[in-house]
Amino acid sequence: MLRRLKILSFFLLAGFLILGFLGDIPGRIKLVESLLHPVFHKEIINHYASYYHEDPLFVTALIKAESNFFKKAKSQRGARGLMQIMPNTAREIADELKIKNFKLEHLENPETNIHFGCYHLSKLRKEFGRDSINVLAAYNAGSKTAKKWLRNNRTRTLDLEDIEFYETKKFAQNVLKTYQWLKKFQIWRSKLFKWYNKKHES
Repeated sequence: MLRRLKILSFFLLAGFLILGFLGDIPGRIKLVESLLHPVFHKEIINHYASYYHEDPLFVTALIKAESNFFKKAKSQRGARGLMQIMPNTAREIADELKIKNFKLEHLENPETNIHFGCYHLSKLRKEFGRDSINVLAAYNAGSKTAKKWLRNNRTRTLDLEDIEFYETKKFAQNVLKTYQWLKKFQIWRSKLFKWYNKKHES
């Protein structure tokens, strides 16, 4: 389902860009983006990422790596939802946020999951600093394991090679790769809009 939607969105974007040469390119790009917002939960991500001082692109990249935007994703270890929150972590977060009557099923709700995930990321930032590899290692393998790797390597920041779990290393690589791609796309989008506006000002 999601794969088909991505393919459809690609052809929609391509079609609008082609037609855009005959009209309003930024307007057509914004139209495509508005169609994709509900699928990729952009408004929810922007809201909670901003509230917890996270880069929305980083959160988006993490969701892509964790669940591929499938809100009912569930791992073999029991992690649930878009940002793959573990049950014990979810209960702890619910207590800290004073959310009453929380149930694990609520993690399948995109707003709840992204809220919890961004809150969890912000806690890890405070614990491990702003280094993304540290945070991603702790997010995937747990804080205790990430601290153990830091102690073993006698360093304050981890390299990908320091991560001993293949799954965690692959996860961190995927998040960082997607994050870089999203930043490049944002820059390209900004340049395209500036070029178009400058062209039509003259």
